[in-house]
Amino acid sequence: MSSLRNIRAALLVALAGLAPFALMPVASCVPLYQKTSDGLQQEFTSHIPARTAVLPCQTWRYVELTPADRKILCDRMDESVMDGFRAQPYMRGFSPKVVDKLLDQAKWPTAVSEGFGIILEATSKPRCITRDKPMCAGPAALYAESLGANAAWQMWLARFSDVQKHADAVLIPILVSATDDRGNDRGLIALSRSVHFSMWLVDTTTGKLIWTRSKSGIETARALPERSANLKAPEWSEPLKRALTQDFWRDYPGRLVLD
Repeated sequence: MSSLRNIRAALLVALAGLAPFALMPVASCVPLYQKTSDGLQQEFTSHIPARTAVLPCQTWRYVELTPADRKILCDRMDESVMDGFRAQPYMRGFSPKVVDKLLDQAKWPTAVSEGFGIILEATSKPRCITRDKPMCAGPAALYAESLGANAAWQMWLARFSDVQKHADAVLIPILVSATDDRGNDRGLIALSRSVHFSMWLVDTTTGKLIWTRSKSGIETARALPERSANLKAPEWSEPLKRALTQDFWRDYPGRLVLD
C-alpha cells in the first residue's frame, strides 16, 4: 500500500509541474480566415440596404482569357445580376448604366476602375492567395483581412456613395477565375471550360461586408484519342448555366424566394 501511495504522490507532483503550461497559448496553423464565413454576415442579419449601386462585372487578377471571352462572361454575369433584381420589391438600387451616368455627371468616369484597383492592391498582400485559392479561404475572409479597415477603400466608398445619391450599399460582381483547358481524362481527350464568380455587397458607410456568395460551373467534352480530331470545347454558355443559378442569391438581404 505504501508503494501505491508513493506512486500517487509522484503523479500529483508531476501534474502540478505541468499546470502552468496548460494556461499557455498554443500556436496553431489554422488561419484566422476560417472564422469568417460567406453568406449574410452576422451583424447584418436584420439589415436591408435602402439603395444599392450595382457595379459592372469586374475581372480578378488570375483570369487569363482573351478580351472577347472575358466580355462574354462578364456580359452574362451583368445580365444575371439585373435578372436577380427583377420582381424583388425589397432589392432597390441603380443598374450599372445608371451608376455610369451618375459618375459621368459628377465628372468621375474612372471611379469604378479606381475602386477595383484599390481592391486588387489591398488583396494582393495576404500570403494565402494562390492561383488555386485566388480568394484565400473565401471572399468574406479575404475582405475582412484586406479591406475591412483599409483607409483608401473607406474614402472611395464615401465619395462613391455621395455621387450615387447616397447609396448605402454597393454590389460588386467579380469574375474570379475561368479556364479553357485540354487534358487527358482516364485515356480520353478532355476539353473543359470552367467559370467561377463572386458577388460582394458592401456597406458604404462602415466599409463592412454585408453579404457575399460565390458559384462555379464546369463543362467537359470527351472523346477517344482516335476520334478527337473534331472534338470541340463546350460553349461558355454551358458552365455559365451551371454557375448563374438562383442559388447564387441565397441569403441576399431582402430577397424574396419566388416560385
